[in-house]
Amino acid sequence: MKRKDAKTQRRKEYSILDFFPCALAPLRLCALIVVLTILPVAVPAQDIPKSTIPPTLVRTNSAQRAYARLLQLEDQRNYSEAELKIFLHSPNARVRRRACLAVGRIGDERGADSLVERLNDDGNPRVRALAAFGLGEIEAPRGTEDLMKVLNRTSENAVVRGRCAEALGKILANPVSVKALGDQQFADIFKSLVVNLPDPSAKIEAGSDAELFANLTVTALLRVRKPATIPALIKVLKSPNASVRWHTGNALARTTGIPNNPEAQAAIPALIAALGDENPTVRANIARALQPLKAPAATPALVKLLGDTDGNVRVSAARALGASGDSASIPPLIEVLGKQISLLKAVPAAERATWDGLPFALTLASALGDLNATDALSMLKELRELPTGDIGGNPETEVAVAKLDANAFLGLPPASEGEKPATRFQISFDGWQSIANFCAGAEAIPVGNAGLAAYLGVLAETPKLDARARTALIPAYVKHNPTKALPFLLGELKHPDVLVRATAVGLIAEQPNSDEALNALIAALPATKNDELNDARLAILDALAKYDTPAAKTALLSALRDPDYLTRKKAGGILLSRLSPADREKQESDIRTRIGICRTGRDEKFYQLVVKRYGLNPQAILETTKGVLQVELFPEEAPLTVDSFVSLTEKGFFKDITFHRVVPNFVVQGGDPRGDGNGGPGYQIRCEINEKPYDRGSIGMALSGKDTGGSQFFFCHSAQPHLDGGYTVFGRVINGLDVMDRLTRGDRILSIEIVR
Repeated sequence: MKRKDAKTQRRKEYSILDFFPCALAPLRLCALIVVLTILPVAVPAQDIPKSTIPPTLVRTNSAQRAYARLLQLEDQRNYSEAELKIFLHSPNARVRRRACLAVGRIGDERGADSLVERLNDDGNPRVRALAAFGLGEIEAPRGTEDLMKVLNRTSENAVVRGRCAEALGKILANPVSVKALGDQQFADIFKSLVVNLPDPSAKIEAGSDAELFANLTVTALLRVRKPATIPALIKVLKSPNASVRWHTGNALARTTGIPNNPEAQAAIPALIAALGDENPTVRANIARALQPLKAPAATPALVKLLGDTDGNVRVSAARALGASGDSASIPPLIEVLGKQISLLKAVPAAERATWDGLPFALTLASALGDLNATDALSMLKELRELPTGDIGGNPETEVAVAKLDANAFLGLPPASEGEKPATRFQISFDGWQSIANFCAGAEAIPVGNAGLAAYLGVLAETPKLDARARTALIPAYVKHNPTKALPFLLGELKHPDVLVRATAVGLIAEQPNSDEALNALIAALPATKNDELNDARLAILDALAKYDTPAAKTALLSALRDPDYLTRKKAGGILLSRLSPADREKQESDIRTRIGICRTGRDEKFYQLVVKRYGLNPQAILETTKGVLQVELFPEEAPLTVDSFVSLTEKGFFKDITFHRVVPNFVVQGGDPRGDGNGGPGYQIRCEINEKPYDRGSIGMALSGKDTGGSQFFFCHSAQPHLDGGYTVFGRVINGLDVMDRLTRGDRILSIEIVR
């Protein structure tokens, strides 16, 4: 996506003085004097030549100027080694901390050595913790031995050790780094993480550094995803600390689904016992851990949780029962769904589509579809039309009905014995969303339904079919018309909508390699330069990565001249991945030079303005169709993200935009002007990963890949530690969590007011 020039974007300047009433003018002046007096000073390290000192530091020597320059380097993805080393050696610990974070966010492997130096030599534990955090963001093998040493040093500060564990988990989650480390070093790191798990009998104070260390170590093992972790994690489930237990349950929920996992099967009795935990978040996470295990022994306990007082627990139990494959799960699920449908019928027709209880009802529908519960078909058909009065209202019911009976899904009478599949039928839709949801159901039907294949062909030829419906239609058409797939997809490369083309390219990449496809992809690449969004461009580069031919290489080299930074980075990464170690040593510098920095269009004054807001957390008052949410924003932790959110808000961008995605016990997502999950503001902002955890009510920036943030954001229904370090946290709900819980797909943002 192209970023608007900073000069064309209206931003209101606000400073510390804005927070003092005019009547207190003398106090305002005193406050300014105090702030300027105590402002930290950044002085260059003695061992660095004065000629390399950034002009901003020479001129003002202020920490605020340092923060502004570091933010600019981050935004440009500019590893300016000489400057960064000065900041890393500043006598001001806050500047050193911020520099460690900047090096990590820039993500250049060359910065690892400087971070290792801070980790080992800095006298401030908060700086050492950020050095470890930065190493985790870079995800490079360099520094793993030092991280392990600090992790295993029991005399070290608990937060520093925790950030070391977190960093090691991120590094072991990177396949390229794992390959470079080798089996023995991988095993050594894994052993260090397991050894440092908390003693299940130890009392850990809530909110303490020891609790943070325990939780970061548990979550690091979540990222590693090794079955051998499970026995050790099961022991930690007996910790007296509730936070440690639910973090452990979250880690187990993402480990038990690893294929060929005898350790998980052996843990089933302990998991069932943990379903009775007094903490609802533990119960919900353990139910998720049982979901992939298909354990009939867990059915009675999970059925009991369908009536739990906590909504997140009920949702997790329903999903686990749906995945169990146990027919004994069907009657209780039908019973609970029947009660939900009765409640829905009592809601006025105009309010049913966004009824508070609908997400749980749809979760039950999905579970019954997964169980192939034909006894529930009539009930699911009723739920299919009840919320909106027509089919296609929700993807969950479309998929559930399609799984149970293709004819019922297509509106056909039951087929008689020996009857050929129908090839003609009539279905009417109310809007693009209904077509998109119908196509989701169509994908759930096995290949071979001639009538469905023909009907999808009719939809594909519909003049002026809404692009949002078309992005959902394309994968369904390809599945049911495999022999026509490639010609159809190549035709979609000429569609005017960039996201239609991006969808088509992604599916072309799944087709067998062919000269026809390669030539079409290469021909389509130049046309993407006129797109406001870079989705199609990046998708084409990913597809070209499959082709190791001179023509593909030429196209990738041409992308290194693209004005879009992410395009250049993607092309450069593919080219580097193809080089032998010897060739990489010769060519890497040239390729990285051609990738260059991100041309942000922002000047020094912009970053100085943004930095002035550090510590002055504004609030966003979101009025929705379900009520008001009061949100605290974090301009110090995520300055560019907050600046973009505030700027869009003040332009009225979010008014009447829907919450297009609601996943119970996970997230509520909104901010998409298209409404299909693919839209944005027309520009991208970089990720600003920080130490804020994804707790209940946290607000994060939605992405389609690293540094692709825009206007879409999400609220977390419950804590999601696996998102930490992967998505930018830029705020939290401080009032109105009950409103957040009631939000349903289709609810709207009526207005947002920024309160400074």
